[in-house]
Amino acid sequence: MIDKAASRRIRVQIRHVLLNIWDPIGIKDEPNAQDEYDGYTGPIFTLLSGDATDEQLGDQLLHFVNDRMGLDATREAMLPTIRALQAIEFPK
Repeated sequence: MIDKAASRRIRVQIRHVLLNIWDPIGIKDEPNAQDEYDGYTGPIFTLLSGDATDEQLGDQLLHFVNDRMGLDATREAMLPTIRALQAIEFPK
């Protein structure tokens, strides 16, 4: 079980990855839009805490972009984000 402090730290890291690496709508430099992807941190946290595969993370990211945002993205475009998310350390 992950304690609250670790959970917060990990969620901040996920938020950073989504905003600075993923950023499908290009808002990372917009001060008033810094919370735009916060709704996606929970599902990503759940996947990562369950040792998600790269494929599972890619599927989730593509779902967010293609289905929720109505944009067109490829799995290849998700690779830098997947790598950054998989690099986040979870307590054992």
